[in-house]
Order: sequence, then C-alpha cells, then structure tokens
Amino acid sequence: MTQGVWNDVVLVMSLLYLSIDIQQESEAFSNCQRPLHKWLLVSYLLVICSRLIYIAGTVISMHDTGGDFLLNLRQKSTTLRMLTSFTWLVIMPFFTVWSMVGTAWLWQARTSTPQCLPSGMHLWFFMIWQVLSYAWIMVHCSLGAVAWFLERRLRKHESDLRQIEDADVVSRWGTVSQLQGYTSLPGMQLSQGLTPAEINSLPSTIMAECSECSENTEEECSICLHAIRTGDSMRQLAGCRHCFHKSCIDLWLLRSTSCPLCKRNVGTVPMDSCGDDAC
Repeated sequence: MTQGVWNDVVLVMSLLYLSIDIQQESEAFSNCQRPLHKWLLVSYLLVICSRLIYIAGTVISMHDTGGDFLLNLRQKSTTLRMLTSFTWLVIMPFFTVWSMVGTAWLWQARTSTPQCLPSGMHLWFFMIWQVLSYAWIMVHCSLGAVAWFLERRLRKHESDLRQIEDADVVSRWGTVSQLQGYTSLPGMQLSQGLTPAEINSLPSTIMAECSECSENTEEECSICLHAIRTGDSMRQLAGCRHCFHKSCIDLWLLRSTSCPLCKRNVGTVPMDSCGDDAC
C-alpha cells in the first residue's frame, strides 16, 4: 500500500473510535435543541465511507488503469465505475447538504442552548469539524474540476485522432481514437502540434511515385522502425525532406511540429508533394 492509503486507514480507525464514543454519550445531548450528536455521527460515517471507497478504488486501479481513480470518469472496471459514481453522485452531494444542515443546527445551539453539550465537549469542537468538512468539500470540488478538465481533454484528443484516423492508420496502429482514461493522454500540457485540418491538408503520396525516397527501397521510417516499401502511403517533410509513413507522421504531427529525426520545425509550412520535380 502507498503512504496515502495508510494515512486513510489511520483516519478511518480514528473516526470509528469517535463514532463509538459519541454513541455512548448520546443521552448527554438530550438538552440540545437539535440532535448534534446524530449530525456528527452521520458526518463521521460519510467520511469513513468515502475513505473506504477511496482505499478500495486506489488498490483496484493500481492493477487496472493506474492513476487516481476519482479523476478517471471512464473506468473499464464495473467495480471502479460504481465506486466513482457513488462518490461523485451520492456521497459528495449528501455530505455537502449535511454540512450545511450542521451549520444551521450549530447556530441554533449556540443561540438557544449553548450549555447543552456534555461535560468535556465544547461547541468549538463542532465548529472545527465544520471547518474541516468544508475544506474536505473544497478539495473534492477541486478534484471534480480536474476530472472534468481531463475528460474534456480526452474528448478533444479523441476528436483530433478521429479526423486523421483513416484506413491507413487503422491498418498500421489499430483504432487509436478510443482512449481508456486520462493516463492515455500524450502529456499533461496542451498539445503543441498541428491541427487535424492542417495535417490533412498536407500532400501525401505512394512510395513508388517518389523517386528520391525510393532510391533506397529499404529506407526505414524512424517512427515505427519498419521499412518504407513500394505501395506505402508516405509523407516527405519540407525542408529536411525526411520520409515517413503517412500513418506514423500524422500521429506525430498531432503532438509536435518538429521532425522526429532532425527536430527541424515543420510549423504550418506545406510539405512538398513527391510529384514535384524534386522527387
């Protein structure tokens, strides 16, 4: 287990102890206008449930997709999908509403029956728990925002891949436009490559039509490390004139504007068609 999981285990054990302790003192809260002990107990149980789900999800995802399972909104595992949905659609909304209810109850207790708490327990303890609860909510709201951002990036990247996923790409690399999760993204920074429209506008040709590239019939595509043979669809970069399989260089240009071999910037400069006099 990771250090974070062990920390969660300690937290769960501590809250279980506090839940048992507050149950034993339930009679001492009878003078309170609102059942503060029940509110606190439910809050404890919600946090315990949340952390147990997180521990289970973390352990399962370590053997499945990797990454933080709460950030991946498209889990393949049915169990992980259920755990993720239950966290975001049940626990978080209910805990948020329950914390707001607790705030109202605490205010009523402070103004109406400030001395109703049992000996040794002060109102500030409830207030500190409220502050921690709202901090916990804010942390999960931030995680939710990150998960939404990553899902948007996934959808955008899949859309770009679909626009260049022709029969040649599928035959060489298979279906590349269906990503499993945010760990499948090429990088956490936004793509700096060409757009699909710019890539598709670049000229391509068949190997036999390009005499310059076909001088060496065993010329190797430095991306897939296979020879560029007669009949293969290919592109030749302008400027450096390095040749690659079309299905290989298209995927590369989606994330980078530089040549894979010489790192010369391709930018939006059109590639020479191999039907020109230079080929």
